[in-house]
Amino acid sequence: MADIMDLSKLAFVKLPSKKLGSGSDFLLNSIKQAEKRSFPPNEAFDFNAELPKRTTNLYCAFTKTENEPELCGYIVYVRSKLVTRIHKVCVVEKKRGQGIGRWMMDLVLVDLKKGGAGTIDLWVDKNREIARKLYEACGFEKRELIENYYSGGRDALRMEINLCD
Repeated sequence: MADIMDLSKLAFVKLPSKKLGSGSDFLLNSIKQAEKRSFPPNEAFDFNAELPKRTTNLYCAFTKTENEPELCGYIVYVRSKLVTRIHKVCVVEKKRGQGIGRWMMDLVLVDLKKGGAGTIDLWVDKNREIARKLYEACGFEKRELIENYYSGGRDALRMEINLCD
């Protein structure tokens, strides 16, 4: 594990972002690379197809460096009138275990609550214990198990939180 990061040094922005200029494209490319390294091909998010949709939201955490921003993690969610679905939560491998995932989730949940969101759900591989514990720590509760959701032998848990409670 890397040295513990001072979370106050992280920036958290919605992409694409005009105020970041070329840094926005750099971060988006870094996110696409992290996605390929972190998830199997059949679970990879299609950023090119999904980001133009007005209901798709991509937020990323990064540190500022002298040259280009350094990606630490990202969250993708889709918001509709009835439910918000978190599609991806990813912390880049060398930054894991430092509280970045929880920090990003807390910021997104606060923002969604302010925006009037009620029910938030997500799917997680039941064997990804670290991810499950993160979601439980954020207040998500298990709602259902779907066998072979991801592939043969890889089951998913649907988890949910109601921000109106």
